[in-house]
Amino acid sequence: IDGHEVSPYGVRLVRVILLSPTVFPIVFAGLMGRCFRAIGLYLSERGIEIATLEQLVGCQSMFAALERFIGLKALSFIGLPLTLVWFLSPLGGQAALRLLHTSRETIQTSGNVSYVEPDAFLDSFLMGASDMNSARSTYTSIFLSSLLSSGKYQDTPMDLWGNVKVPPLTSLPDTDLVDGWRLIDRSTNATTYSSLIGVPIANISATGTTEFNFQSRQFDINCTSNKQVNASTVNITGAETWVLQAKDAKTPCTNWPCPIILGSMDSTSSSADSVADTKITYAECVVGFNLVETSISCNGTSCRADKMRNVSEPFNTTVESQAQHQLFNSFAYLPTTDNFDVGSAGARGSTNMEKWMANPNDFIGATYVYVDLWRLSPDVLGQRLEILVNTFWQSTFATTALSGKLPSNLTSLQYSSQGGEESQLYPALFFNTSAALLTHETPEKYQCDWAWMVSLLVCSTILQVAALAGLVLRYMTLAPDILGYVSSHTFLNPYLPVPTGGTTLSGLERTALLKGTHVKIGDVCSNSSVGAIAIGSAENGNLGRLSRSRWYI
Repeated sequence: IDGHEVSPYGVRLVRVILLSPTVFPIVFAGLMGRCFRAIGLYLSERGIEIATLEQLVGCQSMFAALERFIGLKALSFIGLPLTLVWFLSPLGGQAALRLLHTSRETIQTSGNVSYVEPDAFLDSFLMGASDMNSARSTYTSIFLSSLLSSGKYQDTPMDLWGNVKVPPLTSLPDTDLVDGWRLIDRSTNATTYSSLIGVPIANISATGTTEFNFQSRQFDINCTSNKQVNASTVNITGAETWVLQAKDAKTPCTNWPCPIILGSMDSTSSSADSVADTKITYAECVVGFNLVETSISCNGTSCRADKMRNVSEPFNTTVESQAQHQLFNSFAYLPTTDNFDVGSAGARGSTNMEKWMANPNDFIGATYVYVDLWRLSPDVLGQRLEILVNTFWQSTFATTALSGKLPSNLTSLQYSSQGGEESQLYPALFFNTSAALLTHETPEKYQCDWAWMVSLLVCSTILQVAALAGLVLRYMTLAPDILGYVSSHTFLNPYLPVPTGGTTLSGLERTALLKGTHVKIGDVCSNSSVGAIAIGSAENGNLGRLSRSRWYI
């Protein structure tokens, strides 16, 4: 069974082995005790020292062997070996118990995983107004699903579809860096992620662990101020309740970081007596755009980010211009995602996005109230706005890969067409490949511990030799086994009248014949000044009771 996988037969065998610490000592005591007794009887027929005979006959257990070894107060060539032999009893039982165990073998192999390439955003719906209007039902569903489920998935390493989320690089400590890697602290179990939507990953092994790296892009938002100002500071029309826009409308963004402002109607919108008394939230922030590399570890299909670092890349005009273009297009569509084309939207309270920024844990429901975002610190507002912007942005590209059920043939998600002559073109979607280290464990197999196996074989062999030796010596011995039996004290005992004869009987046979006889250990010289102790008949009236106040010879 050594080296074989766990099986029902093996399970039954292990259950039997569990009995070995109980069974082995019992069998050992029975066979080894009879062997020592047979040796003693055989040698007594030929002449033997009484001390040696006492050790052989009385050595019926480990404690008895130790008792005689210590009590005789003399080392002998046979006393120590007899005592040591009895230590084989617990050794054999424990050896059998530890003989077999199960183990798994860890195997490491190399493989590949696929992930949506960082530049997949170049085919975003945010390329233009026509694309955004055509895909409104798609990105609105994805974005609001992520937002409304954030109570459960906001702090999880994977989104609700099983895509791997990436923390914001700037939120990680930049001290003690090794090759630029920033470690993600897991001790608090409260990692912040840059988006509620993760990066789609394909070809992850469902068993074992997988480690790999991938690259992705993310917007980085930091707010420098957040306060309550007069409503006239920012133009918020009745079609929305909040706005995002460039700080300088004439030159929106020429490089990173890009200055922006946030304006949001607050609680004064419903309580002010006049327009002049109306206030709004006004925040100034800057937006960066980063390409990051993230180290991922997966246990089965459950993955998480372990560390991140910034990736330097040559300046790419297309990437930079599209990132800026899509950022400001998202500012135009994000504030009205959940109230687009609603009459008097500005009079129906803050949007879900604003309420989420105010309190991500309590924002769902038709409350028709306005939230005061100016009460948030600039850091908190920037962090939550960053999550909103990245989530909305990611809901507009690679949407066919977000469901988490990616096909084995990823080329089917690339630029394709359907529909005969009037074919409809789908956005290009390509995957990058990353080398992965796969670690998995083999099925449980039985493994024999050969050291304990040798110990068990030695103990069992000695026990078998003892059993055979006892049988042979008993056959070779003519003397009856009277050693160690109470009935042996009745031989020629003047204080215990029994029928004569029976010298050929063993101790047990003689006891069986005298089983009705009552015996007593007492003082056979009770009438003398000094007593004598012997075994005699209990019916003998001259056999006195022993007393601590009396002298005995």
